[in-house]
Order: sequence, then structure tokens, then C-alpha cells
Amino acid sequence: MQRKRTIILAIIILLLAGCAPAELPQGPEAVWQLVVIGDSSMWELGEAYAAQIEKDVGVQVDLYDFANQAGSAGEVLEVLQTGKSFNSRLVNLPEILKGAEVVVIFLNPERSIVPENPLDLEGCFLSLAPGSCDPASYEQYTADMKAIWAEFFELRKGKATILRATDLYSPLVAPWKEEGIFEACTACWVNMSNAARLAAEAYNIPFLSRLDAFGGPNHDEDPREKGYIVNDGEHPSELMGQYTAGLLSQMGYEPVTPP
Repeated sequence: MQRKRTIILAIIILLLAGCAPAELPQGPEAVWQLVVIGDSSMWELGEAYAAQIEKDVGVQVDLYDFANQAGSAGEVLEVLQTGKSFNSRLVNLPEILKGAEVVVIFLNPERSIVPENPLDLEGCFLSLAPGSCDPASYEQYTADMKAIWAEFFELRKGKATILRATDLYSPLVAPWKEEGIFEACTACWVNMSNAARLAAEAYNIPFLSRLDAFGGPNHDEDPREKGYIVNDGEHPSELMGQYTAGLLSQMGYEPVTPP
């Protein structure tokens, strides 16, 4: 049943791709809806990106911030496919997405785990060695993210939409080094980033790697030392939100055309 639904959505996307999308509204009276969907790693981004869009494009922006309200890919996919969720606020997401001119998303793989090859990176959050987090353990995560993007296109029904995907920065560089697990946990993060990127690229969605942006090319730079992490040692500071919004701004505002 799930495979059949995915095939049907793919056909719809192909049909929509043959139609020229409507232009995004422009001018000081125009209003864009910005939807931010993610876990707590996306805190501080919504307001910063909304302000950045208003500055860059000259439109008004209404923000719908689901950061930490829709943390996992499995959770969001469920509500998009069924309209139901244990999170009462998340139930409104499908309707809100119908009117969204801009969507930026990072969802974690917490509910995209299969028993045959279980993903286990929880130890890294506790500065312990991870379990299995090889590329194969992220395959369900990639599949769920692809299904989410397909649902987005169906909800928008060919309307011009700026879609942007991102991954998870690493706030734990220093403790990983101290515990001798830097290489193992960094590999988990890289594999997670690659899995999210694969899903985005399948639909021509531009991808911003926060892992690269805040950790450097070798992912060994500590964002805590640069003021990008708050005192809890894990969550983004206002500065991180502003910097991420600037990086998204540099990616431009071209709507996504499905493949």
C-alpha cells in the first residue's frame, strides 16, 4: 500500500512538473508564508529567516514555526498521510503547507528505524560510543524524507514554492574528542547528512549543510567556541539562527521545479 501511494504521488509530481508554476507574489503588499519544520536544532531560525526574507525580497512574511513540534521524519510523514498526530498542533500542518511559499526543513531519523538494520546514534548525544549508524541504517530515513517531499508537492498542487533542506550541526565536537569517539560519532552525522541530502536531491531541492557550515570541512570545529550554541551545550543560539538565515539567503529564492 505504501509503495502504491508513493508511485501515485510520483505520477502527480510528474504531471505538475509539466505545468508552469504560478509566480510568487511580489511587492510590499505581498505576503509570503514561511514554514519551518524540525526538531529543537531548528530553534532560533524561524524569526531570523523571516526577517531575512523581508529584507531581501521586500515582501511581508507570516511565520509558522514547527521547530520542536515536529521533530522526526516519521512523525511528520504520518500526519501528512493520515491527517492525524498525537501532537495537536501538528495536525494543522497539511493545511498550512497548502499556503506556504517557503518551507525549510530538518527532521531527525528517530522514527525511521527498521528492526532489520536498526539505527542507533543515541550514545553520541551522551558522549558515548554509538551503535549502528552505517549508511544502510539510514535507508528508511531517506525513504521517509522522499515521501515527505512528495507530499509537499501534492499539497502545493503546482504552485511556486521555495523549498530548502538542511541537516544537523554537531554541537558535541569537544566532548567527542575528549571521550575518543569523535571519528565514530562524526561518521554517524555525516551518514545522516548524506541520507537527508539524497532525499532532497531526488526532488531538486537545494540543500544546506549545517554540519559543514558550523563544523568546518573536517567537521572538527566546535560551534560552542564561536557562540553558536547556548549554555545547555546543545541547542542553537540566536547567533546560529541569524547565521543560518544568512546562508539560506545566499542560496537565493528560486522556486523548486520537481524533476
